[in-house]
Amino acid sequence: MNMDPTQKSQPLVTQASDSTAESAAELNHYQHGHILRPAQYIPLSRLALQAVNANYPKLLLIISITIAVLIILGITIFGLINPDIPTSVTLSILPGYTLLAVIIIKLIHMKAKRIAYGVFEHELVFREGLFWVSTTALPYTRLQHVNLSQGPAERKFDLVSLKCFSAGSGVAEIDLPGLNAELAEHLRQHLLAKAAASHQPIIEQPENDSTSSLENDTQTSADVEHQLTTSKAETSSEDTPHG
Repeated sequence: MNMDPTQKSQPLVTQASDSTAESAAELNHYQHGHILRPAQYIPLSRLALQAVNANYPKLLLIISITIAVLIILGITIFGLINPDIPTSVTLSILPGYTLLAVIIIKLIHMKAKRIAYGVFEHELVFREGLFWVSTTALPYTRLQHVNLSQGPAERKFDLVSLKCFSAGSGVAEIDLPGLNAELAEHLRQHLLAKAAASHQPIIEQPENDSTSSLENDTQTSADVEHQLTTSKAETSSEDTPHG
């Protein structure tokens, strides 16, 4: 006997509709709490963040000027020793390269001064950017490990970079440069302590409490059995005929 395919699909449709109805019912019973107005939000732009060490913009300024001078010097030497390029052309393009280098150096210095961070109770906030500002908030519950790095130029100014890695991420969620070495080590230990405290499991009930409750239950059962035995003995004594 052949069965109509529509009859086979009807139970599946019924089950799907039932599961959809159950999901909708669970969603309606979920307690979302009170709706917050936009004025009640905590905007990250108003957080009190602190700037990095003042030597960090100076360090980037020195590095940028050194690189720009080397590039301009290389272009000048290449233009002077190349017979196919007239000397007048080489000298005419130098002001343009110099102006471009000054603009880039100024932007790098301004961007370094805009770097800021904040250590809060539940998260670490990092902000950077000049025209495109990026703000990153890393909760301590997602913090896995913290790394400190220091290059040769940073060592000259006693500066280090602090990198925070989250669980399941191969790259640093926060790369905070320009910190004083002593402050960075203190901050690293603080962040690791916060992360360890947030990852602690829930403390289970001590064994003494469970043992005492078990003893109480055993004592209660013994008392009940004693009462039943006493009542049976009294009943049997009443039923026995007296001579």
